[in-house]
Amino acid sequence: MDDLLLSARELSKKYGKNSSYALEKFNGDFSAGELVAVIGSNGAGKSTLFDILGGLIKPTKGVLNTFVDNTQIGWCPQCEVIDWSLTVRQNISLGFELRTGSFRRSDQIEQVASLLGLAGYLDRTAETLSGGELRRTQIARAIIGNPKLMILDEPTTGLDPSAIDTVFKYLKSQTMAGATALVSTHETSKFANYCTRVIAIDRGRVIKDIEAAKFMEYAPQSNDLWDAFKACVEDRA
Repeated sequence: MDDLLLSARELSKKYGKNSSYALEKFNGDFSAGELVAVIGSNGAGKSTLFDILGGLIKPTKGVLNTFVDNTQIGWCPQCEVIDWSLTVRQNISLGFELRTGSFRRSDQIEQVASLLGLAGYLDRTAETLSGGELRRTQIARAIIGNPKLMILDEPTTGLDPSAIDTVFKYLKSQTMAGATALVSTHETSKFANYCTRVIAIDRGRVIKDIEAAKFMEYAPQSNDLWDAFKACVEDRA
């Protein structure tokens, strides 16, 4: 398939020889144009999956095939990866430089900063920012340059409702233009209006991987992905 970006087969991860699997036998293909919600309880294996798909860690077992150049992968981890002594402008630019090996034009930095409400903070150092401003800076580092594949682990943590909507609308517009985004978020009621596919993980295993509309049929009276997730878990009990 020309539009296939990632293909995972039997991905499993242990963090210690005698530990249980944090992620077990994950299979999935990700193609252009998808906006994927990855949901599950804390400790379900979401971050482990994202770390493997983003190339941060290697699986204990299984195979991951990537059909997109690493320069086209925008990565926003759950933990803060910010250079504290640099300005917001420099942080955004550095994110692009580390990914592609080239510099980003000032107007493109300003464009993504404006999108995320950071235009007035570009010349401030990261150490002077609030938690939400830091998170928006990290998102900007991930999305600058319009990467083909975006892997965003809890990008909306610490953001106000307006900023959350801005991020989700941007991701929707990019995927409609052919990009792909995998997103883990606690904003499950808002994201239900944007995502096209849902991967639900419980205790390291995928319990559902279906279109968002079909997933929501598990909670027909709700518009919250989390309600459908709880119904899926109860259905398996």
